[in-house]
Amino acid sequence: MSSELPVVPESYDPRTVQLCSFHSAVKGFADGRDTPRAYLERCLEVIEIREPQIKAFVTMDVAAARAAADQSTERYNAGEPLTRIDGMPFAVKDLFKTADFPTELNSPLLEGERHRFDSAHIYALRKGGAVILGKTTLPELGSGQPADTRNPFDLDRSPGGSSSGSAALVGAGMLPIAIGSQGRGSVLRPASFCGNVALKPTFGAVHSGGMLWRSPSYSTIGIHGSNIIDCWRTAWHIAQTVGGDPGHPGLFGEADISAVKPNRLIRLDTLGWAITEKGIKKQFEEFLAELEEKGVEILSRVDDPAIETFEKALETIPEFQPDLAAWEIKWPALLVRDLGRDQIEDRMVERFEAGEEMSLDAYRETLSALYRLRAAFLDLEGKAEGFITLSTPTMPPLGNATGDSVYGDPSSCLDAPAWNIPLLELSGLPLGVQLLGNKHQDYSLGQIGRWMTETFLQ
Repeated sequence: MSSELPVVPESYDPRTVQLCSFHSAVKGFADGRDTPRAYLERCLEVIEIREPQIKAFVTMDVAAARAAADQSTERYNAGEPLTRIDGMPFAVKDLFKTADFPTELNSPLLEGERHRFDSAHIYALRKGGAVILGKTTLPELGSGQPADTRNPFDLDRSPGGSSSGSAALVGAGMLPIAIGSQGRGSVLRPASFCGNVALKPTFGAVHSGGMLWRSPSYSTIGIHGSNIIDCWRTAWHIAQTVGGDPGHPGLFGEADISAVKPNRLIRLDTLGWAITEKGIKKQFEEFLAELEEKGVEILSRVDDPAIETFEKALETIPEFQPDLAAWEIKWPALLVRDLGRDQIEDRMVERFEAGEEMSLDAYRETLSALYRLRAAFLDLEGKAEGFITLSTPTMPPLGNATGDSVYGDPSSCLDAPAWNIPLLELSGLPLGVQLLGNKHQDYSLGQIGRWMTETFLQ
């Protein structure tokens, strides 16, 4: 990379922005024109230029990463790479246990907290030859005071949350892959703000072992990537190595992801449409019209009573989701509160104590509401190849506010896979389109996303 690379691009354009693709470099590793070590050094050069302003990393171990990249280089030179991701540098949200780094969750109470073992996905990526560089920022305990991380396309704006550092470093072209997590909209929203591809997989499809501070009913690992191919190969490799969560069948699909044009998609308004900024609505409506011009049928709530019924069911999410989250985070939230109440943001403690005051019967009511919503979703299965909506109702906020999760809540509550595809822009900033599907449609949705990328951006 040239040291003349601008610290902040003058404007975002999804057709011309060049992020840090890994898969396109692998052929050079194989024929000797390039090496994983040289690739890592190019990433480090970009990090040196951009990280001081973006502040996406909590910690890095450059020496260890270089050593791992050298080992990968030796394997390629011998014609024996371990996998298709051998040599791929990546970073991990500081919500996951890592053997080599502390796991502090941006909380003074957890300063210096260390674990002996890697999270399941980190173990899988290391086994495949991938190179861990460091850990990325997040708000306090995942949902409190935001980190100081900035948007890679406007330093006055937020990168979103809670996977703020992971999204920002990929959007800044520092690395090809960074791992995040989603409880509500914390993968999809920052990906939209920062202009990167992201996969929020089917619940349980990618092993989440080692994730801290989660709601067991819906929290998942998430993959931020510079492109669909790298994103998919990462998720696929993790699932092939360690599977999904115990009791789940894991991620379905092939190792390589092709482009497939959909015949029909269902447009979802969700509760987000009513609060979506006018400019975003205009961009999205125009994109849907372009899809129809390409021969993709778009159905909506006005076309089918079953879709309208489901849209109404989505309106129930605010009635149960806050209580569901409050109950399920009681452990370890109340332990942390008891350890140091004065070191936790008041707003978070109030949420913790709302869960403490709930009864088991009240929690059961939230689960019943969640199951009713999922049943309504199943009624639409087979009507289209997927659903299309937005990933965020606003452009990246000025300051550090992380944004509204309203467009992320459906996929989280429904056990559903969702992709953010960075197809649009507004006022020189990224704007993502969300593809959502029924359970285990992760792969087919990615195929649609690749078709959209190749059709509209190339």
